[in-house]
Amino acid sequence: MKKSAVTAILIGATVLGTGFVWHMVQGISLFARVDYGDKQTNTHTNAEIRDAVSMARNKFRNFEGCMMTKLSYSEELSQQEQAEYDRLFQCYIGNPDKWVDDVIVLESDFTTGRFSEPTFAGCTQRGWKWIITHTPERGWELKDGAWGYA
Repeated sequence: MKKSAVTAILIGATVLGTGFVWHMVQGISLFARVDYGDKQTNTHTNAEIRDAVSMARNKFRNFEGCMMTKLSYSEELSQQEQAEYDRLFQCYIGNPDKWVDDVIVLESDFTTGRFSEPTFAGCTQRGWKWIITHTPERGWELKDGAWGYA
């Protein structure tokens, strides 16, 4: 075998090995697909969406034994969630502490490991929602996940 072929095989094995180790340590596949939506129709900037993706990924690291396989920005869900926050703001009679002026919703798919919480061990979760809100006082914050915890 030629020296260049051996070098290419060693580099490929190193990249795959590094990806595997990263997954085992961080719980996030280097090969997870991230969809930033349609730049033409998004109401949020690429920088805002990238920051939201980083928030969700950082929080996902606490999901022990899980591997994220997909993370997507949803313009439609962001607009729906913003409408709900606007409705709730009216219910609070305009309390400025409850005012959310922008919302980003991401959806993710992930798999759970054998050593996860027994109820979810060995499952694939689809459409897990990450809700990131913006307030004038606090900036962007990750509010909750699909079932109310983040």
